Amino acid sequence: MSLKGNAIVGQSGGCTAVINQSLVGAAERARSAKTVSNVWGMIHGVEGLLKGELFDLRKQSPALLKQIANQPSAALGSSRYKLKQEEEFQVVRNLKRWNVRYFFMVGGNDTAETILRITSACEKENHEIRAVHIPKTIDNDLMETDHCPGYGSVARFAAITTQEAGLDSRAMQRVDRVKIIELMGRNSGWIVAASALLKKKAEDPPHLLWMPEIPFEESAFLSHVEKALSKAGYCLVVISETIRDKNGMRIGIRQDGVTHDPFGHQYVEGAAAHLARLVEDRFKVRARFDKPGTIARMSMPYVSEVDQKEAYQAGAKAVRWALQGKTKVMVAFKRLASKTYQIDYVPVPIENIPGRERYFPDSFLNREKTNVNETFRKYALPLLGPHLPHFPTLKSTLVALK
Repeated sequence: MSLKGNAIVGQSGGCTAVINQSLVGAAERARSAKTVSNVWGMIHGVEGLLKGELFDLRKQSPALLKQIANQPSAALGSSRYKLKQEEEFQVVRNLKRWNVRYFFMVGGNDTAETILRITSACEKENHEIRAVHIPKTIDNDLMETDHCPGYGSVARFAAITTQEAGLDSRAMQRVDRVKIIELMGRNSGWIVAASALLKKKAEDPPHLLWMPEIPFEESAFLSHVEKALSKAGYCLVVISETIRDKNGMRIGIRQDGVTHDPFGHQYVEGAAAHLARLVEDRFKVRARFDKPGTIARMSMPYVSEVDQKEAYQAGAKAVRWALQGKTKVMVAFKRLASKTYQIDYVPVPIENIPGRERYFPDSFLNREKTNVNETFRKYALPLLGPHLPHFPTLKSTLVALK
């Protein structure tokens, strides 16, 4: 079962508040393994592997690694580089040259594809390697797992900041009656849905959610906004940056010619601004919009303690499994049937991951598909971690002065 050699780990795709927890979990476990001589980190993902640009993770002090674990973004530098044809064989040549036998990458869908290409090339070149995919994505859209590291923290950000924005909108309703918050989420509405997790009553914000899974209809949108204005006096809407119409055309698509990333994912911008203009034109009221963007996935004041712990364990489990002989698997989370929230870590084949996305299910939406239901709250609230804030309001008691 044991395989002597060096270990290498990389980070790929969009950064999160807890991706360094996975890096440090893997690095610390590999540093303690007797069969692992050196532990290296790829600089900017697979690009560092191609160019031979590596960090020596054995030379980092335990104190520094602990600090790195509690820091957002990717300490090694991330990448969205897609291997060109036959470049996986250049990677294998480097792995052979450096005697790398343990290979780990922290990332999402596209990262799984990269790992599969590299392991396939290793098999063709007769280079034995143990490769494990450590999941990461704020979009929470990976298949074969209950949820993804990174989602709990961005969900906590969305839930709390939406309530904070709602307090502002309620106070300013005689000036700015409508606010639209645009959150990230490539093809799924998991982050948008999280914005409603601290909603207590029907009149509380957010009053309307719109996610990529629900085709955008201008008339329906304006009708819902009008109802919220009538009932609450103001309206707070949370949308995904990738909402699209019934023909699949995204609202607010870029017009500057730069339309896709290297893996073919479409760049978009301006959905909230477009909707704000629709509201102002129809209702002749002021409509503002907020777009946190990448700030939402980096915010350490809103980080989830549960997310941190699970991300670290995912990295540590990946190395432990590789040392035991497992390869070409992803560390997946399995929720246990217990009164309190608990998960187990299970290996799933990497080939089940690329090219598939887990969309937000209808079973988590209310009947009108404009907000979430209690089933989603039971699923998602444990991921936010403890110590969630409460947002009380003054009682509606007017003083009758004569």
